[in-house]
Amino acid sequence: MGLRRVTAALGFLLATSPAAVLAGDPPPGRPQAPALGWNELRYAARKAGISATIELRLDRGSDDLANGILLESTTHLPGRTFVARERVDPVLAGAREIVDTETGARHHRKTYTLRERGFELDLLEPASLPEMLLPPERWTKRSTSFTRYPRALAAGTTITGPAGLLYATSTAGLTSPGDSMTIHVLVQTQVERVTVRVEGAEPVDLAFEENAGGRTSAVHEQLMVLRLVAASQPVEPGSSSAFRIFGLEGDVQLLWDSGRRLPVEISGHVKMLGQVTVRLASVTLR
Repeated sequence: MGLRRVTAALGFLLATSPAAVLAGDPPPGRPQAPALGWNELRYAARKAGISATIELRLDRGSDDLANGILLESTTHLPGRTFVARERVDPVLAGAREIVDTETGARHHRKTYTLRERGFELDLLEPASLPEMLLPPERWTKRSTSFTRYPRALAAGTTITGPAGLLYATSTAGLTSPGDSMTIHVLVQTQVERVTVRVEGAEPVDLAFEENAGGRTSAVHEQLMVLRLVAASQPVEPGSSSAFRIFGLEGDVQLLWDSGRRLPVEISGHVKMLGQVTVRLASVTLR
């Protein structure tokens, strides 16, 4: 396959369009929701005696797609825990709400509600040191704001959260070196244009657990996978990139199993640890 770009306008990328999905058959000309084969993924890493884990869950809910699907990720890094919840349109992959919670070195819960012209941010923090010991639901310091999208962003552009990037990549059909997709991601309070490109293919030894139908089996195999690189650039001129996925920063790389449509490795930069690579430890199939 030659060079192939998959853009948000084609409807296969993750983004934050507020458009609703109606139950039943999609209207003429609208693609079906992608049928992914997994429900849960778990990744693990160990470096310098320190461990890190990432867990991702895809909740499809009922057959009524009006509320979209729910992507939940939990990342445990030294001294920090990140929990993200993103509700997305399973057909157009547009995120409607993103909830980011961080505890450890920082304590906050940010709820982003994406609208047509911008996003609402509800920031919840502990009001005192004793409140830091309480669950986020009991924090009492709250502030709200509304931020317009950059003028350079075309109206109706699909936007997603970092966790949704993985869902978008899973549905994009990247299969050969040179293939790429471009999506817009809401990172903290700015929109960034993220391009995921297949840079090459390489063999990798896999060792993980596969859960299917209530049965668990060990997978040990060597597989030819794709190396994907995610490069991010803020839409607002002059801004610095703050792109981060699952607590990993910088130019994040993924070793991609195009058959299972999931990453078997994810690598990026972590403060105080440098470059960290997490490897697939288990997958739960539909």
